[in-house]
Amino acid sequence: GNQKMRTRIVLWAALAAVSLLSGASGAAPQLQDTKFALTFHVQKDQFEQALAETTALVEHAETQKMCKNTIMLLRAARDKVAAALDELKKRIKNEEEKEKYKKTQPPAPAAFTDAMIGVRALKSEGAKKCNIKKYPASEIGGMLDSGKIDLKKPFIVTGGVVGLEEQRRLFTSEVLMKNTVAQLRYLSPVKAKEKRSFDNQQQQVPDDEQMEYSMVSVEKYFVNCFNHKAKPDFRKNGGADTEHCEQQVPAAYLSNSSEGYRFAHTANTLGHLQQLDLGRAEFLSHADDLQPLVSEKADIRATLARGASRFLVFGPAGSGEQLRQEGNPFVDGLVHGKRRWFLMSPKDFVNLRDKAADVLEPASAFMFFEQQLEELVEEHGLGSKKMKYWECNQNPGELIYIPGDTIMTSLSMVDSFSHKHHVASTMSAVLSKVNNAIWAPETGQIPFAYQYAACFDGIDLNRAGETLGTAVNPMQAQIIGQIMQQYYATPAARNMLIINVLSECTAVFRSEGLDSAKSFCPRVWAQCASQLQSNSNKLGKTFPSWISPEPPKAGKKEL
Repeated sequence: GNQKMRTRIVLWAALAAVSLLSGASGAAPQLQDTKFALTFHVQKDQFEQALAETTALVEHAETQKMCKNTIMLLRAARDKVAAALDELKKRIKNEEEKEKYKKTQPPAPAAFTDAMIGVRALKSEGAKKCNIKKYPASEIGGMLDSGKIDLKKPFIVTGGVVGLEEQRRLFTSEVLMKNTVAQLRYLSPVKAKEKRSFDNQQQQVPDDEQMEYSMVSVEKYFVNCFNHKAKPDFRKNGGADTEHCEQQVPAAYLSNSSEGYRFAHTANTLGHLQQLDLGRAEFLSHADDLQPLVSEKADIRATLARGASRFLVFGPAGSGEQLRQEGNPFVDGLVHGKRRWFLMSPKDFVNLRDKAADVLEPASAFMFFEQQLEELVEEHGLGSKKMKYWECNQNPGELIYIPGDTIMTSLSMVDSFSHKHHVASTMSAVLSKVNNAIWAPETGQIPFAYQYAACFDGIDLNRAGETLGTAVNPMQAQIIGQIMQQYYATPAARNMLIINVLSECTAVFRSEGLDSAKSFCPRVWAQCASQLQSNSNKLGKTFPSWISPEPPKAGKKEL
């Protein structure tokens, strides 16, 4: 613009300006030492001229032996102009070096997959409108910090994925397939369909759930869900061939490149959960010591990684799961592709289910958008005052925030990849999440709400409840106890639950920003460590010496 640079120079002087003293009666007015604030304007196209002129003035003042304060004034003006020019030169040099570096890098891939591996984009353009509020990345941080954003509603941040070009290079199908160690959980189309339900989504016991999945290599996943190695006559199309294929994988499990990725624009207000990452990563680094203590079929590295807050979400065109609640608020930043989102508040979704029970069935995102949405709008009042919904297309670089209780589904319109982080806006929310993973019988979620019970010989719900002051209803205790005993009958099976608790608490103790005393961890650590050692002895396994009866200290690596 035509803005001028304003340089302010302060002159301590006994030069000018009359300041009247109210001295003794009859005293004559006199000058006093006076400080002047003088403003020196320099037009943006006159800095070189201003530097030459102020330099000449300084030389003249020194030659003429003008008073010290006058010389100081002129030097200050000259030095300010010189500093501004030096800063400009540095910025120009930095930009030139950045451009030079960019030229040495391969161009960022335009897509998550290439033409050989990829699935053809869906024909639909997705949402016809977007009624989710959008905010620019440059403004969202300040608005979140000042409480101007309603965190009970979704919103989108344009430009919210920091370093998008670099992320597009780091995460492609080709790069992911270089990981030959990780195993992904894969559900066949038939099993995926059987598993969809609007009820009791949180009641699955993980070991039971695990039996439904096949564990496949990353490359095998791209064979199953994309067109990797597909013959021309057997290439998949987006939709029925791919609707079951969306993956959500802990970032630390699949890729070191993503473990520390931050959504910098929202991290100050929403990034508190990521304070647990240091302790989680530290505990996870000892997975090889812990693997012998658990069941052979349990992959302890994958299980511990699932407790983290950072995930990678990816899938082919046509992939996306049913309407559901996440349970945790999260942000999702799209790196590749395009996703169509549909969101409802829990209250409005209940109204919709009551009105349209014959149409609204648990179905993949593809089937929901293709076969249900239009009829729900036209025949059953979806979109009316008591059944409002949000919809929008998400494009690369955009970050979407979704509250934990929101009913949601998303459909990949083209092959897509994103970073997804669970978030918390307060420290108390972080501690609640940790406590819920240790002992939260009120939620009824098996086994996570009852993990602390495994820290007693066998599984003792009553002692766990007494220790933490939240007893289990006797009727409920009998039923839950039977289920837990059935699925966690051996010391090795129970050790997985104990290790989950110790991992959560290591994350809490190692975080310098959390008050661990407000969590269950100081009360459960010694008991859980002791029971793990006892169980290890029964199994004839070596107990890791780095697990001490004393919990880890904040910010200090001890494990």
